[in-house]
Amino acid sequence: MKIFNDIKLFYNKRNSDNWNLSKHYVPDFFETKFIVHWVYGIIEKFPFDKYPMKNETFEDMNKRVKIEQEFDVLLRKEELYEPISIKKLANKFNVEFSQKTVELIPENPGIHYLDNLSIRKLQESLKKISQNSKLNLLICENEEYDYYTADLQKEYTNITLEKYFEIQELYSFQLDTCLFDENLNWCLTTAENAPILLGCKKELESEIEQKMSLELFKVENEQEMY
Repeated sequence: MKIFNDIKLFYNKRNSDNWNLSKHYVPDFFETKFIVHWVYGIIEKFPFDKYPMKNETFEDMNKRVKIEQEFDVLLRKEELYEPISIKKLANKFNVEFSQKTVELIPENPGIHYLDNLSIRKLQESLKKISQNSKLNLLICENEEYDYYTADLQKEYTNITLEKYFEIQELYSFQLDTCLFDENLNWCLTTAENAPILLGCKKELESEIEQKMSLELFKVENEQEMY
């Protein structure tokens, strides 16, 4: 259909050795691009200073196991974690505040992404920014997933948010997709091993930032995302 032509043309022309740039995921006619950051949580009383960063000796392993058992973090249950802003995480661990903050913090079970809360916030946000506009979804060709997605359409016109999230959660947001409104004011993209990206017209930047419940990090076309 005609409404998909510009979006499909963009994806069909992509070819790069470096896929760590937003310009390869968000069509170039959306001037502003954001990384949509998942919510992270923290266990405030977790002994970060005592948890061994390395796990090379029996002593390290025993310390880790003791702390993990004490705080019951083996399964990373979301209810154990208090949501925390990325800014506060950066300050707490004295690392740079950016879309890369979480990657700069040594991996430990005291902080963890909150999948369910993030999806709920994304649902709330898309309802706000879509309002009464019709939404369309393009699912791009992907050799790795094509066998498993044979029952999906490649183009969905006037798709509901319920259907959109049903598809995305089934494939853990790893499909190459572009959700966009009928007026091409904004889009939301997903891709394998890439962050969720939001693109919009320049004049809508402030409005969309206000309506999004998840933290956004503005990225330039040539800026590395992670």
